[in-house]
Amino acid sequence: MTYKLIALDLDGTILRDDLTISPRVSYALEQVMAQGIDVTLASGRGYPAMVRWAQELHISVPVISYQGAVITDPLRHECLYQRTFSLNLVAELAEFARQADLSLTIYAQNHIYVERKRHPDAFYNKWFGLPFHTVSDLSKALPAEPTKFMLIGSEEELDAIGPEVERRFGERLQIVRSHRLFLEGLPLGVSKGSALAWLAEWLHISREETLAIGDEDNDVSMITWAGLGVAMGNASAEAKAAADYVAPSVEDDGVAEVLERFCLEENGGASRQARFHARLPGNPA
Repeated sequence: MTYKLIALDLDGTILRDDLTISPRVSYALEQVMAQGIDVTLASGRGYPAMVRWAQELHISVPVISYQGAVITDPLRHECLYQRTFSLNLVAELAEFARQADLSLTIYAQNHIYVERKRHPDAFYNKWFGLPFHTVSDLSKALPAEPTKFMLIGSEEELDAIGPEVERRFGERLQIVRSHRLFLEGLPLGVSKGSALAWLAEWLHISREETLAIGDEDNDVSMITWAGLGVAMGNASAEAKAAADYVAPSVEDDGVAEVLERFCLEENGGASRQARFHARLPGNPA
């Protein structure tokens, strides 16, 4: 199968723990795009927090942000697709978070709003990378309908509260676990999978011609939708169970291995890998 569109999660998939992309992964992506294969990013992060990596990788295809709620052209910074949920839900969400003693963040117009910060600024800057506002009442502070909410807590807290969040809000919002510390809510029907389907149709690419790679539960929808769904070696159990193929971990350049095996092998993938290693310091050219 010749794949025409590759969707990549960021954190834990192409981004290592230090938020960098390995040279081998960058090189493989460069070679894939040189063949004319479209590459997009699909993240729970907001679009402004994704731009640096889209630019670093020279991605020109619209990117998927906010777990699939927004799709943006990275060249013109133009929003092509957006889903939001009603402001009427915010007061109820805020009261629920207060009662559960969890930190609630609300995303609206590429800004983050929170009533109580339980973590230092460095935590929010690392994970979210958006303008941040601490407010006294979330239900009165938002400038527009939200794109998503996020409950932040310990893994144990979120494991315990998750079923109650689903019971209270699951008929009105799409609830997804994006990280062991994050439980998110999105407009109904929103997922990385639904956004990838929209983008593939927009690009006139069939489902069978798409490849998606991720590592968390929030990636399962695009892993199962894609013609070839891949989970990283460091992926959650649910993501691995949904995948057609399990790659090495992010620290072991799993994305590069997938691209070399499924996209570059038929066109000299082995020799491309050898050329990459020849470029490394200390190796002969």
